[in-house]
Amino acid sequence: MKMFSIILLVVTASLAFGEEEVMKNLTTVTWAHAVNNKTYLEAALASEVSMLEADIVLGHLNGKDGPPLPIMAHPPATTSDLSLADFLTGVAQYNNVNAKQKGVKLDFKSIEAFEKSQEIIAPFSKPEVTFPLWLNADILPGPIKATTKPVDPAKFIQLAAKHPRAVLSIGWTTNYGGNITEGEYSRDQIGAMLRLVNEHHVNQTVSFPVRAGLASNSQPVLLDLLRETSSLNSSMTVWSSEGDNVEVDRLRALILTVGLERTYLDVPHELAAKLHLPPPNTNAKH
Repeated sequence: MKMFSIILLVVTASLAFGEEEVMKNLTTVTWAHAVNNKTYLEAALASEVSMLEADIVLGHLNGKDGPPLPIMAHPPATTSDLSLADFLTGVAQYNNVNAKQKGVKLDFKSIEAFEKSQEIIAPFSKPEVTFPLWLNADILPGPIKATTKPVDPAKFIQLAAKHPRAVLSIGWTTNYGGNITEGEYSRDQIGAMLRLVNEHHVNQTVSFPVRAGLASNSQPVLLDLLRETSSLNSSMTVWSSEGDNVEVDRLRALILTVGLERTYLDVPHELAAKLHLPPPNTNAKH
């Protein structure tokens, strides 16, 4: 089983963090990734990171029988020592006694896991709960001829609408990295996402996760996507896996064209440093 350590990544904030200044330059909040067990959850809560990303599948808690339930794990794992219910309760308890709130990004790996999570999520998506809550899934096939099965798009959007304060984070499956070093998001792939958003009358805040190496070659269509969804306070979340081939200058141009106030940056430190983005106290739009 792959072991994960805390990775501090450069990303954006939400207004729920209570810092209006951050919203003018959204590259100041750090992430912990794959917070899928009790030890890592405790470490992430004790750290300075502001957003906790975690994966949800249907499976079993270690040593427990019974029907499958939403647990924190990344495929192909189907066991964990941490359930979704205990994960959210732990974050909420931390936020109840700490002024600096930590948010969560829940990455659902199947529509079945999301369906079974509805009652668990509901108490934490009420208006009186203020810490950032993101609901994420890859709901459409993307570049380059990705073979991973997307999460059912219509069902995911419909179920997410029951949690209107949550940020809807919806993206594409990708096949990139290793020997695959070139590619882009096609106009058809962007168009399919726009049709989904329009047909389902989405009215939540939306962020579109896009893979850095592909996004850097896709500026025109990504600008169209964000322009067409601007009424949803839309943004893009630029992410990258370790070792992805990324045209740094093109990615920097994309980020500055979209604007620091509309770009979530979720990439390894090495890539973030190469981008030479303006410092956190920069308030001007680009």
